[in-house]
Amino acid sequence: MTTTARLALVPRDGLFCMDGRGWHTSASGRGHGLDWPWPSTILGALRTAWGRGEEARRGSLFSREDWKTHTAQVQLGRTLALRRSHATEWRFEHTVWPVSADAIWLEGRKDVCRLDPEPADVPTLGRDDDGAREGLWRPRFPAAGKPLPAPRRWHCEDFVTWLAGRSVPARGRSDALAPARRVQVHVGIRPEELTADEGVLFSHDVLETLDRQIEWAIGAEVTVPNGVCSSLATLGADGRLARVEPLPAALFEPPPRLLEAFRSSSWGLRLVAVTPLCFVKGWLPDGFEERNGKYRGRVPGLDSDVVLRAAFVPRPVHVSGWDLAAGAPKPTSRMVAPGAVYFFERTDGNPFGEAEARALWLAALGTRTDEGFGRVVPGLWSPARSTP
Repeated sequence: MTTTARLALVPRDGLFCMDGRGWHTSASGRGHGLDWPWPSTILGALRTAWGRGEEARRGSLFSREDWKTHTAQVQLGRTLALRRSHATEWRFEHTVWPVSADAIWLEGRKDVCRLDPEPADVPTLGRDDDGAREGLWRPRFPAAGKPLPAPRRWHCEDFVTWLAGRSVPARGRSDALAPARRVQVHVGIRPEELTADEGVLFSHDVLETLDRQIEWAIGAEVTVPNGVCSSLATLGADGRLARVEPLPAALFEPPPRLLEAFRSSSWGLRLVAVTPLCFVKGWLPDGFEERNGKYRGRVPGLDSDVVLRAAFVPRPVHVSGWDLAAGAPKPTSRMVAPGAVYFFERTDGNPFGEAEARALWLAALGTRTDEGFGRVVPGLWSPARSTP
């Protein structure tokens, strides 16, 4: 029997989750860490925590082959990045989100500029072998100005305001939402000489998730056999410890302000990726095919076909990791990066309302969704009216 648990992994000694560049890509032998763990890394930590607890309950250790068999029922659903002050209960206000690709910061502008797609009037410079792709709408800058570096993450207040179609101040609470990063050096010692072993001299990034004012955590909705999970987990490289705490279900529910905005109905829909998306055709969502020069398909949670009007997709991310059970690296997958935005209209001409917003909040698209990938959230979009 399995149950769904909502847990927070609270790292106590920082995080180091290595990216795909390896140890030998620089002469210094330095490893480079991710800005945030991949969902598959979080799932591995939860499976390990559950498996260690199960070994203790049984009084025997799993073999390498048993680990995959016994922990296969542990599956990851929705995940959240969390940041709070000390000695406070977890609330939705503590969630942190990736900045979406339709937001741009311009020099001299008080508010973040919103990129809305419009019908294209000139062809691209690429190969004209896909009429539906050439027909996608493209963004136009709302005003002239020099683009500024954008923050990587948004505070929940700014993110929900943006999804609801309202203006967000260009400089405010989201400016410094990133864990501090430091470099940690490791050195090996020759015991017979008590001297440094140059063959075991390397360094890597560490994300500091704990300071005097705040602490970072990972929220996870996980399917667990017997509803039991250890209160301690190891996360990422070096087996760094993380405390496991229960989370209230309200953290994973759609925010009331967004639902209120959808009650007035929206003729268009934005879907913003908040975890990497894994699609068979790369950037194009699964289930969408070219019909009469447009991409048409079905989004899970909606009762009508939709037309894909535009896609603001950054460079892909390359997701890999280490398979502890197999003792080998996992295959590398190219995925759509968090922050990508897809724009849709319904084929039946009806608007999107509160029911659709509820169904699409942290909904799953694409493949590998049982590993925590493929999560999106909805936002309002007011397109130039057209005939789908």
